[in-house]
This record gives sequence, C-alpha cells and structure tokens, in this order.
Amino acid sequence: MKIYLTFDYELYFGERTGSVENCIIHPTQLLKEVADKHQIKLVQFVDVGFIIALEKYKSQYPSLESDYEAITNQVRTLYKEGHDIQLHIHPHWEDCKYNGQKWEMDVRRYKLADFNKEEISDILHRYKGKLEELTEKGAQFTFRAGGWCIQPFEILREEFIKHGVLVDSSVFQNGHYESAQYNYDFRNACMKSKWKFNADPCKEEEGPFTEIPIGTIFNSPLFYWRLFLLGRMNPHMHKPLGDGVPVAAPGQRFKLLTRWTHNTISVDGYNAAILHRGLRQYKRLKKEELVIIGHPKALTRFGLKALDKFIEANKAKHQFTTFREQRSQLI
Repeated sequence: MKIYLTFDYELYFGERTGSVENCIIHPTQLLKEVADKHQIKLVQFVDVGFIIALEKYKSQYPSLESDYEAITNQVRTLYKEGHDIQLHIHPHWEDCKYNGQKWEMDVRRYKLADFNKEEISDILHRYKGKLEELTEKGAQFTFRAGGWCIQPFEILREEFIKHGVLVDSSVFQNGHYESAQYNYDFRNACMKSKWKFNADPCKEEEGPFTEIPIGTIFNSPLFYWRLFLLGRMNPHMHKPLGDGVPVAAPGQRFKLLTRWTHNTISVDGYNAAILHRGLRQYKRLKKEELVIIGHPKALTRFGLKALDKFIEANKAKHQFTTFREQRSQLI
C-alpha cells in the first residue's frame, strides 16, 4: 500500500492564532527528524496565503520579517531535501489584517467558492506562484482545501485546469459538517482510495482530475471522551505544541462526544493512537492508497511517538510516498 503522510502547514485561525515558532517551525522540525530517521519523505500542504500576508506586512513589523524568513527558509529546505510542498489555500487571508500586535482574523470568506471567478483566478495565480518561488516551477499540482471546503467545485474547475492543479486531497468519505463559516458534505463520495473526476470531486467520472481522499475511520464517542480526559490528566504528553486556538466549530464537540462519527485518520494528538487500526481497515478493504492527515500545530508528544512507532512497524511492508514521487501516476 502507498501511504502518504500529509500535514497542513498553518497557524490557528481563532482569536489567538499562536506563534509561527510553536505552531509551524518547531513541530515541523520534529516531524522532519522522525522522517529523516526512517528515510522517508513527508507532504506539507503549505498555507501560502499566510506567507503572502506576512510578505505584505513584514516591511512595517520586524517580528513579521522574522516569521517570513523562518517559514520561507524551512519550506525551501524541506523541498531541497526531497519532501513534498503542495498547495493549501485558506483564502480568508485575503481579508485578514495585522494590527501591530496580532492578526485580526476575518473568516467570513473561508472558502475559495466565496470569491468570484476573477478573484479565484488571481488567488491561484499568486499563491501557486509564491510556492514556485520557494520550490520550482510546476512543483505544485496537488491541492487541499482549507477546512476541506472543496465544494462547490464547479466554480473552481476551469481555474484549476488553467493553473495545472489536477490532483485533490480534500475529501474524506462520509465526512459532513456545516457552520456559518464553512461546510463540506462527502457522504456520497466514491468509496475507492483513488479515482478520476470531472466536476464533482466526490463522483468518479472520466475527467482531468484525480482525487486521493484523506483516510477516514468510524469512531465511537468513547474514543473522544478518552482524548479529552487524557488532555487534562497528562497535558505534557497530550497538549498540542501549537499555542493558538481553532476557529469556532459550533456543535462539533457535542457531536463527537455523543455519537459515532466518521473522521479523518490523523496524526493529531490522541488520534495517532488509531493509526494502526486505520491501516488494518484499509488493508481489509484492499485499498491501494492511504492518506494520513496531520497539522504541525496540533502535534503532541504522544502523537510524535505514535507516528515514529507506526512508521517503524510498517516501512518494510508498505511504501511511504509523496505526490511528488507519484506525479507520473497521478496526472
């Protein structure tokens, strides 16, 4: 099986975004050390809108100049060492401002589809171009939507083709959420581990795009009660390294604590405890790809150790890979 270890490289988007050092640089370096130990490569879906926002304000604020240099240097280093740098877009950065002390987060336009066609084209052009400056031209052909908000895709389709973004990894099967800021509905998604699509990333259909969905698993409320309790009982091991707070997701915690739910197979926090179960499930279903998601900001000491053990146990049996390595098979 091909296993993709993918990480959304970003700050938090709540009232407190957290620091670049604690949410991005330090945890990514820890992940890199694990990858280097096992001689495998990681995929970083870089929130490039934040880099562009830093670039806009860095001449006014020395602290943002330091953040910009830290991030761009790390992205360059990761790419030079063979890791994969792909496109992650949180377009609300178009509306966010820095007031000299903190980022004022405006998440009213959280999805690319909240913008008009001309704005979408401009965002894709500038964001992809910025990552190409840090890597090389044509290196970004895979997309992950911020907040998994890839729908509706019809408004994005032609611009994605125009900009050579032909692979998506935003869908997770049976996932569903709706709030004022963002929403996604993958309950009717194709159940394969990879498929072609045309205008709907959930529907298998001949077209120019390939969907490689994020792995999904069915969890009981007990799992999440354990997660929240461990975070309070042993914060040293289970507290995220990131020092921000997420954008509000009303009702989500109640849902997780009261019913069985489909969620991503993830490295984040205590979720890393079920990496082996997720892989066994995919093997039983005879799937050929497993995409695991994580966020450096949500990495915990427990999760880092669990990831290390997971790679050690499976690197001789499965292929840890990246979109970069699989490009010829995907587009």
